[in-house]
Formats: sequence, structure tokens, C-alpha cells
Amino acid sequence: MSVVYNWEFVGSVIDSVEVSLLEMWRRNDHCWTSSHGSESESCERRKKTKDSKFSISGFSSFSSTSILIIILSLLSHQLSPTHGAVNSPPLITKQPPTDTIFFQVAQRVDENDKPFIIECEAEGYPESQYRWIKNGKDFKWQAYDDRISQQPGRGTLVVTAPRDEDIGQYQCFAYNSFGTATSNSVFLRKAELSSFKDDTLETLVAEEGKPFDIPCNAPDGWPKPRVDWMFQTPNGAIKNINSSRITVDPEGTLRFSNVTQSDMSTEFTYACSAYSSFRNEYKLGNRIFLSVNPTSSSSVQNKVAPYQQYMTKKGTVAIRGQALELWCIVGGTPLPEIRWSRTNGRMPYERVEYDNYGKTLRILNVDTEDAGSYDCDASNGVGVPVSYSIGVKIEAAPYFTVEPEVINAAEDESIEFRCEAKGEPSPIIKWIHNGKPIEEAPPNPRRSLEGPLIVFRNLLKSDTGNYGCNASNSLGYVYKDVYINVLAMPAEITEGPKDAVVMEGKDAMMTCRVFGAPRPLVRWLKNEIELTGGRYKVLGNGDLQIDTVSFSDAGAYNCFASNKLGNATSSGKLIVKTPTRIIDGPENYQVTAGNPVKFGCTAVSDDTLPLQIEWLNDGAPIDFDSEPRYVKLQDNSLTIDKTTELDSGLYTCLAKTEYDNITANATLIVQEVPNQPRLLSVECRPRDAAVRWKAMGDNRAPILHYIIQFNTSFTPESWEIASKDVPATESSYTVSMKPWANYTFRVIAKNSIGASPASDHSDVCTTSEDVPFTNPENVKADKAEPRSLRITWTPMSEIDHNAPKFKYEVQWKEDDEHHAWRTETIHDWKTNEFIIPNQPIYRPYLIKVRAINEKGQSNVAPTIVRGYSGQDTPTQAPSNFTLVTKISAKRVLVSWDPVSPESLQGKFEGYKIETWTDADGEDVYRPTIVNYDVTKAVVDKLIPFSRNYFRVFAFNSDHQGPYSTILDVITDEGTPGPVEDLEVRPLGVSSLHLKWNKPEQPNGILLGYQIKYASVNGTEVKWNELNERLPNISHPEIVTAKLAGLKADTVYRVYVAAMTKEGAGEESFVEERTFAENATMIAKPDFQWDHEQTLNGLAAVRVSWKPNFEASGRPGSHFFVQYRKYRQTKWISTEEVYNEDSYVIRDLDPGLPYTFRVVAVDGIKSMPSDEQEIYTYAIDAPTIRAKAASSTTGWFIGLIVAIAFLVLILILVCIIKRNRGGKYAVYEREIAHGRLDYDEGGFREYAQAPSEEPTGRTPMVSDFKPPHESDSDSMVEYGEEGKFTEDGSFIGQYGVKKKDPNLPSPLATFV
Repeated sequence: MSVVYNWEFVGSVIDSVEVSLLEMWRRNDHCWTSSHGSESESCERRKKTKDSKFSISGFSSFSSTSILIIILSLLSHQLSPTHGAVNSPPLITKQPPTDTIFFQVAQRVDENDKPFIIECEAEGYPESQYRWIKNGKDFKWQAYDDRISQQPGRGTLVVTAPRDEDIGQYQCFAYNSFGTATSNSVFLRKAELSSFKDDTLETLVAEEGKPFDIPCNAPDGWPKPRVDWMFQTPNGAIKNINSSRITVDPEGTLRFSNVTQSDMSTEFTYACSAYSSFRNEYKLGNRIFLSVNPTSSSSVQNKVAPYQQYMTKKGTVAIRGQALELWCIVGGTPLPEIRWSRTNGRMPYERVEYDNYGKTLRILNVDTEDAGSYDCDASNGVGVPVSYSIGVKIEAAPYFTVEPEVINAAEDESIEFRCEAKGEPSPIIKWIHNGKPIEEAPPNPRRSLEGPLIVFRNLLKSDTGNYGCNASNSLGYVYKDVYINVLAMPAEITEGPKDAVVMEGKDAMMTCRVFGAPRPLVRWLKNEIELTGGRYKVLGNGDLQIDTVSFSDAGAYNCFASNKLGNATSSGKLIVKTPTRIIDGPENYQVTAGNPVKFGCTAVSDDTLPLQIEWLNDGAPIDFDSEPRYVKLQDNSLTIDKTTELDSGLYTCLAKTEYDNITANATLIVQEVPNQPRLLSVECRPRDAAVRWKAMGDNRAPILHYIIQFNTSFTPESWEIASKDVPATESSYTVSMKPWANYTFRVIAKNSIGASPASDHSDVCTTSEDVPFTNPENVKADKAEPRSLRITWTPMSEIDHNAPKFKYEVQWKEDDEHHAWRTETIHDWKTNEFIIPNQPIYRPYLIKVRAINEKGQSNVAPTIVRGYSGQDTPTQAPSNFTLVTKISAKRVLVSWDPVSPESLQGKFEGYKIETWTDADGEDVYRPTIVNYDVTKAVVDKLIPFSRNYFRVFAFNSDHQGPYSTILDVITDEGTPGPVEDLEVRPLGVSSLHLKWNKPEQPNGILLGYQIKYASVNGTEVKWNELNERLPNISHPEIVTAKLAGLKADTVYRVYVAAMTKEGAGEESFVEERTFAENATMIAKPDFQWDHEQTLNGLAAVRVSWKPNFEASGRPGSHFFVQYRKYRQTKWISTEEVYNEDSYVIRDLDPGLPYTFRVVAVDGIKSMPSDEQEIYTYAIDAPTIRAKAASSTTGWFIGLIVAIAFLVLILILVCIIKRNRGGKYAVYEREIAHGRLDYDEGGFREYAQAPSEEPTGRTPMVSDFKPPHESDSDSMVEYGEEGKFTEDGSFIGQYGVKKKDPNLPSPLATFV
């Protein structure tokens, strides 16, 4: 039979309801456990849906009303998040704490009752019932009228009007037909705070500078009240005590580390207070009036060695999980500095706090590894330091290491409850069954206790019930109540696998959640092959885990679940993609405020997925719109401009796609100077002031120290430093003050970035008048004019005057027994000297200067100083000044006769020899000073190869005497000084270019230069590889050179020294690196050329080049020349030139154009220059050909005879034509020169002027172009060597012309 109901409620329509027992169990919050006893896991609840279909089959014996009741009951559980819909024992969800609950009872008329609750809630089906016990007996809360009630549907007790009789031990039990759950047991205690027993005002007396204690008789209370001390004014106002010198120990005693006058009760009393945090109530008592006896010595001199006031006992027990406080209160003057350390292990600084100005060491959340010895060391520079060791033992209330868990299991399975706990002392474990000790439970042959386990074998439905584990020791207990629920259901997949996308290399999880009892067996298949072992792991909840997924894992996966009551299957698809990677993440930065930072982030992802890169600051996305200083660039990098301390934090680059993301973090620390300290107070005393301040933040660079400054009314615009190194742990400092001044103070904090802004200045402290405490310093008699005594001192600043009408008392006398002290008073305090005239020359005196004001003379005696009256000019010059010998080109030995002591008229200091040259001039001398008892000296400051002059004179402390006679000497040639302006530049991978200027001091005739070089490794020169460039440069005007054959990308130290005949001089050196092999391209070279003189009549051209440093690229390590005749294609290459910058190409045919270029080479790379055309010719030399062999001599003679015969015929033809009146080209030339008397007859072809166009190719570049025959030849050009023939023709036209002295002589050949 199947019954279907349709109805509407709360605005939702339930079309059809289909209910089965499996569906009811599936909505339960709990899970089952396999027969192997594995731990149960929480089951996910099914999502609620608006439309639910329920079908109830198999209930034909029920009436319609019964079925409707069941359905409504199931729906009520479906909509309640705290109840399951399947039968189960109760499970405690809310319960009281394990220790104590305090409650407050109204004690005064103005107080109200403070209600409280004792929680107890449980879930289970059927719904749980509740009962309570108090002090071991049933507690009937209903008997307390309306004062105590129980919340509906829960076991929580509500006490609205607490009473004293509510004190007791309470425990809650939740039960239904399947079991009884037990809660924690809690003790209810009334919160109380008693009053002080004695509140009379008491007067105590303390000694200034010494430690002092005031005990407090604090009242009792629950919970234990916090005891403190306060200032209480006569009108009842109270104020906290906050001082590094004053501490309240854990027993409530007020401890003064040292007493000062400021601790005296003038307008207040000391009051002890007890505070109840639960009742929020204060009680005051033990009011003390404190009197302080002043010490006989000053506050600066009053010192007390460290003294133990309160220490934590040497053997201390701490409770695990709570805070441990160790106390070390040490008195003394000055205030002792306290340092904590651990003897037998590392101090857990991440859990450590220091309180009470370092006197309290607090360790949070104590654990077993914190046991050991902790040392407190206190010192103040007086006496013996205090050292105290505290041994700490750790005890622990019980805590679970393995908790029992709720178990849902099927019949015939075997399960176990495991409960393990630790504590110190070791806890005792006891089991509870359905609210009673398990020893009192009915016997069960299938249940056994095995150590920390309860084991069930072959479960039956009747084994359902509650079990609780209690672990207890002397410090407390821990308890947990669970249950076993025995069920029977067929296998069903409640959440099957879904299509999933996972990244290669990640782990994949395919979901398959199942229900059933016995627990279903889950298997996974792919391509009909079961997946087991290796990278495949079927988890306890049925999910399939695939480790380190690869692309081959993509495909369809089937989940198959089965038990003895049924089976089910479901499938899903796995898609594998390339994971997103950050290939260049951000780096950590630590910068000073104001500087920019840039975080880079480069990522790649799967080609099918769009990639996004976002930036986060401390886990929150950065809003670039609201913060313009933050900019995300095109390359996804993040820049922050003008950083501030607030920018510090963790910056995260988040690269994400639809299916994965990856992050890379970088920390930014922006450090700034500390914040301005807050000046709290200044305590003015007669001769000192106590300044107190508070640090307001170090801005991520720890404060190193404080600077205490003051100014006075004498210098209101300038601040003086009282102390520049006050430790960062201090917050107060005592500054000494001088009399008769107004002081104000301020504090500056300093860290590694710099100094903070100064604090606000303090109120004014004014000191009374007194006599001067010091006298002027630096008193001396010095630098006086002849026959006078000049006494000088440093004026005392106004802060040292100590009273009005300040003046100096100057006293002096000759240093003998016959003269008395004479006195002069100086009323102007700014004066720094006093001159006494008419005194003997250079006599010893005793002098002293004393400070005086209207209160009297200084309280310290002035220091007596010995000095001398003024000196005069020496009157005698050294005589017999003689050049003894020349030692070297720079050194000579001279001598002289000493001067008489009477002529010195002062303190004899010695002799001074001055030397110079004509080039220097007399005013530019080089001095040599010798002792007063020396009359012979070596002068070593001469200039070689020059005329040097000498003179000598005696001198005293203030004046020099007359000069001696002047000597001169011509020094020999020496080695030169260093060359000037040495410059080394790389040409390529294997060469360097050197350039320098002549030495400023040649010290002789320069012959040339020596060049050495060696490679450098780091900072060390490889002296074993020192090489000399050969040959040396042999001309002093050559100031450039080239070093070739070097190693690529190597640093060389190059030495250059000039040379004279005496050898090489002082070396100058420069270090330079050759280019690397992969350096930039070679610059195009440039060159010049010139004709060279030859001896064989052939042409020669010198091609010169210079390194091209102006163009981009390397100039080139070495060069060679290529050339070819005009219109030829094949280049002829010269040998490669390494150390020179020119090359001569010889044996060129004269009178022909050639094309030239220079090729720069560097390693395997080369670069040719632009081409230039050169017209060649020989300079002043006959053509010399190689002598013909004897076999060709006849032919040569025959050729000469034939040429002579043809020339003779040509002459005869010319004579015949001339006789017939024909004109040669000479006709036009003579007309051009004014000869107009020639007959115009004859053959006109010989009279035409030649074309002005040149024949042959004109060279592109040349210093000389061979001349064409002139169109203006005449007799004038040929002079007297030109002659007329008998027929009047000018045969000299074919003779020899005059040479142009500026032109070379090309050979004219007639054919």
C-alpha cells in the first residue's frame, strides 16, 4: 500500500511526499562505522528543498491518522537543524563547563538579582527528556516556584533569582528510549567580596634612595579579587600608580625599588584596593601616609646596591594551557636593570610577554616543553648584581589525545570505542554507560573492556546506547559522552561523482557518498577496470583520491556501492588541464619611507583558460581606484609610489583561472623614523629634574636609544644634549641642572632610519643662585707681542655663571721666589684675554684665572699654569753656509755655523732650509726643517737637471731670523716624474689604447716611454704575468700606444713611465677591462693616406688610421688594409697590424687609380671602412726595372733602334709639313701669348686647340693630381731652353719644361 498526501504550508506547496526508512536515516547528522572499527565521519546533510515528495510503503496496518502523525513528525525533524529523523540515542550538544559557575546574589537594597543559566541540550530521536542531580541527588527544579525554570524542549535551567542555597554540584542527564547521555558536572558558587578589616590611616617612614615595602591586608572573595594600590586624594578621587620604580607583587604588597622625595604623601595617601571582576566591585582600605627622610648626599651620589624584594619561589608549578607569571622585583639606586634568560632551553619568545617594566616574565599557553630553569639577573652598576633562578614544573589537567566518537553501525559488525588522555599527574579513565558507571551496567557478553577500548563483537540492535569517557586527576577532569546506534539499510549513493576539472600534478577527488548498513563497499572503475593501489585511493567516505594527476587520467569514472541489502552506481567525468604557474614572483622589500617599490609577477596558465592576475595586501584585494599611489602596470607588476609606514605588510600576487589559482607572497617593510615621543611629566628638584616620556611607535625600525635635550633662558633658541644614548628600555631620565637658570626639556627617539620629531617641551624648571662651580678653561700665556705678557682663556658660558655680576680675577707673577702675585679684575664675561705690557722678553710666568659672581668666588681653586712672555725676531743669520757635496740628482749635503743663543730672543725651534729653481721663483720654495742642535743636513727636495738655490735661517716659536747667503748648484739629469693624464680605453676583446701627456717634471732629456702591463684578478695583480711592451717608445713626442694580444673580458693594470738616460721614472698606472666576446658591433674605421718616397720608381702609399671612439661600437683590436686597381673586383689584403696605426703599401704601378679601404678586426668580427680612390705616382726617382736576362738583350736593342727610326721619320714629316706652311698646335699657343705675326695658312688640323676635357679617370681623393698638358704653353714657360729651328718652328715645345718646385717629376715618355 502506498499513501500520497498533498498539502500547502508557509507559502510552499509540497506536491508529493515519499518517505522510506532509508530516507529518514539519511537525514540524520551522524554517520556509521564499519565493522573494522574505523573512526566515524560526519555526514553531510541533505539540502532542504521547497518541493519534497514522500512515499510511505509497507505501512498498511497503520491508520491514516497514524501515518499523518508520522509524516508531520518527520517534517518537523526535516526542518529542524538540531534533530535527526532517524532513531538514535541522545547526544549532548550544550553543557556546563567542567569547573565552576559563579552567580551573584543581591546584597544591597540598590542591587538587583543577576539571573544565570546552566546549559544542557541534546539531540536524538525520539526527542530527549532531561533530569538533573544536585550534590548526587535528584534535583526537582519545579519545587522552586518561578525562581528556577527549564527552557522548553531543552534541559537548560534558568535561575532568575539566585539564592545562597543554590550553591552545589550539578549534573544533567538527557534520555530517550535508546539511551541516556551525561553532561559535565559543574559546581555553582556564590560570588563574594568582603570588606577590609582595618581602614585606619597609618603613617610610615621611608629612607630616600632605599627600597621600601607596604603590605596590604586584602579581603577574601570568590573569585579571588585582584589587589592593587592607588593614590587617593582628600576629596576621595583615586588615580592609578604608574612608575618603573613602584610595583605591586602577586600578594598585594606595594614595592618601592627606591624611594624618592616625589613618593612622599603631600596631597594624597596610598590606598590598597581589591577588585572583583565578576561583581565589578572595588573595595578600598589600608590607607597609608608616607613620609620620606632625605639622604645627606646628593641624589646623584646616593647609590644602593641591588636588593631582592620579591621573587617567585624557586620551585614553581605551572598548569598546561594557562599563563605562567614569574616575578623578579629588585630594589636599588639607580633602578636596577632586569634581564631574563632560560638555562636549559630556548626562551619561547613568540609566547612571552614582559610586564611591570620587565619585572614580570609572562609565558602564555604554557606547554610541557616550557619546564626548566629561568634566570633573573639584575644590576645597576653598584655593588654585586643579583642573580636568581626559578625552577618551573609543568602539571596538566586531563586532556584527550584520542576522543571517543559517535558510531552508527550495522548488525553483526564489530566496533570499538577508544579513549586516551594525558595529564600530570596521569589521569584515571572511567567509562559511563547510560548515565551510570559501566561496572553497574547490565552484563553484555559481546562487550569487553580492553585497556582504553570498549570492544563490541557481533552487534545486535539491543547494543544501542550511550557511553561516556571520564579522565580525571587532582587538577580536574575531561568528559565526553557518545553513543552507538545499530542500523540495517541497503546501499545507496546519496552524492554521486560530478564532472570535475583538475590541474595536472594536483590531486583529484571524485565524490561518492553512500548510505547503508552494513556499510556499503565502494569500488571505482574506469574503462571497466577497477582502480586500486598506486595513485588511486578509495577513502573511508567513498570518495576516490587520485594523486598527482596526469593528462592520461582524463575520462569517465564509475562509483559502485554495494552491501548485502542492495547496490547502486553513479558516474562522472574528469578533465585535466595545465596548472597555472608563477614563473617570476615578487621579492621582499625593506625600504625607507618615501622611496618607491615595484613588485613583479609573471604567470602562465592553460591555453584554454583566461588568466587573471590580482594583487592583495594582507589578504584583501587592493582598490586601485581609491589609492592612486598603487598602480598595476601593463606587465601586471605592482608599483607603490612614495611609500609610507602604513604600506608595510604582506603583498600577494594571485594568478587565477576558472579552476585554479596560485599565489606568491612578498613582505614589504617600510621603515620610518619613530613617532614623536609623548612627554608625560617633568619633576623639578633643586639640582636635577626627572623627565618621563612614553614611546609612541617605532615605525618598524626598533628604537635604538633616546636623546634627552634641554635649553635654558640663556640660549632659548638652541637645544643642548643632556644624554644622547638613553637605552630604549627606559622611559625616564634624571638630568642635572645648574644654578640660576630656567630649564625646559624634550625627548627624541632614534632608530636606524633617523631621529623622530622632538616631543613637546616640558614645563619650566627654575634653579636658585650659587657660587660658580668651575673656573675658565684653556688658561695659557701665548703668542704675545715682544716685551708683553698675553694671558688667554676660554670664556665661561652664561649657564656656568650661577648668579648675576659674573667676572674674572686674573693673577700673574714671574716664576721665581722674588715676585708677588699681581691681580686684575675683568668685568666683561665675554673677554678671553688680558695683555700686560713692558715685560722682559721670553720670561717664565705663573698665571691663574678665577670665576666670581655676587655669591662669591668659585668653590674650586683655579689651576696655576706656567707660561712665557712674548718672543722677538732672532737677530743672527747662520754663517758659513756651505755646499759640502752632491749626493744625487735630488740630494745634496750642506753645512753652516750655529747662531748664538742670545740672538734667538725666544724658544729655539730649529733651522729651516729653503730651496727653489729659476722656474719656481724665490717665493715658491721647498722647505726642509732640522733640529736646533744640527748644523749639517741633507736636502732631498732638489729638482734634477736644473739650477737649484739654497738658503738657511734660524727660527723660534713666533718669528724667523735673517737669511744666510744663497748657494746654487746645477743638478745632474735624473729619472722623470710620472706622466700626466694617463688614459686607457678598450679597443676590442684583445687590445687597449693608451694616451698620456709628458711628465710635468722631465728631470732631463726625455728619450721615450716604457710600457708594462699585467692582468688583475679581483684586487690582486698577477705579478708573475707582468709583461713589457717591446720595443719601447723611442720618441718623446709620441704619447699614444696600443697594447695587443690581450685576453678578452680581462682587467689589466697598465703602467707607463717616461725615460731619460738615467732610466725609467715614476710609473703611472690605470686599470681597464677588455671587451667581452659578446660585446657590441665594431665601429666603422676611418683612415687617411699619403704618398711615400720610393727608390725603384714605383708608387708607395702610407695608410694611417685612428681608433674610432666617437661612433657606437668597438673601435677594433687590430687592422689591415685592402686595395685593388680601379675596376678590378678582387681585393688584395695586407698583413694584420697589431701594435701600429699605419701601414705602407709598396710596388704600386704609378699613374693608375687604386681603391683602398681599412678593415677593423675584433675576435671573429670585422668591419671595413668606406672606400677611397687614390691616383698613384712615384716621387723623384727613376723607374728601375729588373735587369733583363741575356737571352732577351738582342730583342731589347732591336726595339730601341726601331723606335729611334720611327722618331726620325716623324721629325722629317714635321719639317716637310712646316716648310709647306702648315701650323702645329704651337700656333694657337703663341697667339694666346701675343704672337700674331704668323701666317694663317697651312693645315688647320694642326692648329686646333686641344679639348679642355681631361682624358682618363680623375682620382676621388688625392693630395696631388698629375698635370695635363697646358693649353697655354708658350715660350715664356720654357725660358731660354726653348729654341726656334731654321724654319721658324718652335721645337722647344717637345723639350724639357721647367719644374714646378712644388710638384714631383713624373716621367714624360714619347712614342
